[in-house]
Amino acid sequence: MRVATANLYNTSMNGILNAQQKVEESNHRLVTNKRLLVAGDGPSDMSKKMSYDTDIDQNAQYQKNGVSLENALSYQESILNSMHGSALRARVLGVQAGDGLNGMSERQSMAKELSQVRSQMADLVNTRDANGNYIFAGFQTQIQPYVFDGNQYHYVGDNGKTKLKVSSSVYIQNNTTGKDAFEDVELRRKANGNSSGIYVAVKEQRTFDTFFQNNYDDVNTSNNNYTITTTASEPPQYTIFNNAGEQLASGQYQQSEPFEFKGLKIKLDSAPGTTETFTLEKPRKDNILNILGEFINKLNDPNVIGKDFDKAQEDFLVGIDHATDKLNLTMGSLGARGNGLDSLREASSSIDVLNKKARASVGEVDFSQAVTQLSKAELALNTSYSAYSKISKMTLFNYI
Repeated sequence: MRVATANLYNTSMNGILNAQQKVEESNHRLVTNKRLLVAGDGPSDMSKKMSYDTDIDQNAQYQKNGVSLENALSYQESILNSMHGSALRARVLGVQAGDGLNGMSERQSMAKELSQVRSQMADLVNTRDANGNYIFAGFQTQIQPYVFDGNQYHYVGDNGKTKLKVSSSVYIQNNTTGKDAFEDVELRRKANGNSSGIYVAVKEQRTFDTFFQNNYDDVNTSNNNYTITTTASEPPQYTIFNNAGEQLASGQYQQSEPFEFKGLKIKLDSAPGTTETFTLEKPRKDNILNILGEFINKLNDPNVIGKDFDKAQEDFLVGIDHATDKLNLTMGSLGARGNGLDSLREASSSIDVLNKKARASVGEVDFSQAVTQLSKAELALNTSYSAYSKISKMTLFNYI
């Protein structure tokens, strides 16, 4: 069979090119640590590798979200810690204000310091993050959440909760709203006498709060009325009834001498044989800034003295305690979210290691095998070079 010289050259050249390609592929696998360069190298393994790549990339994004969440929670916790410190200082001043030796100048001095504390708090509740967003405004991040109308502070943000996805099925709230942290602080619960013949004041706040929570009716307000009947017998007796006519307490009393009932101190100035009533006052809520502002006004008012000032001080101390409790609960929520994030990170790290190990088993190079393949490819290439060299010298002139 006749073999054309062109066919010999082409066949030899194709052998060299194929051998060079195999050497290049083997070398590229070693350099890149990739066993699968194209889908044709292993369709099934390539599909598995791409699935692992997707899981690993998603997990990397979850980790980035976790870092963002951690930074946000840490920043909020720092602000709330500062608010907590300011609230404690305000309470100290509130206690000092009750010193009977304080004159008007001392009260005004305390009012000035409390004004500074309130200004600091106002700055804190309107804090922005590095992107210029108000951190306590809910969804309204471009609107200042607390505005002052010249008398009181008003919350104009919303209660929107934003969340970050930190795993395939878990979202964690990354913001804290002013509504959650500073608003709806319960003020001191009270009861009022309904005539000049009865004086009612809270003596044991916790005891009264328990009675209030169990008995206050915000639907049928008439159930918040209580009746005290007295007898002119010797000794005089009193009996307390609720609105349904049920007897709640009874005992002896002396006119203008106080007695206690469910944390209340009650004094009857009316003559024995009369009936008096008192009412549970509707509960009120406010924010921490206005609680401070109201007490500052009382400190600056020279007409608020004696029992009126004592009531104002008690109102303030109870309000600031409730505000501090709310700050504590909010910081506890931040801590719980942070702990949840830490637990997810540990699980995520373990899954990430398993995914990378599985991806390596199907997509990365077995170096010993790859080196062997490269050696074989280089040997084949050298053989092709040698064959081409001999074939290129084959002409008729060598045999004439």
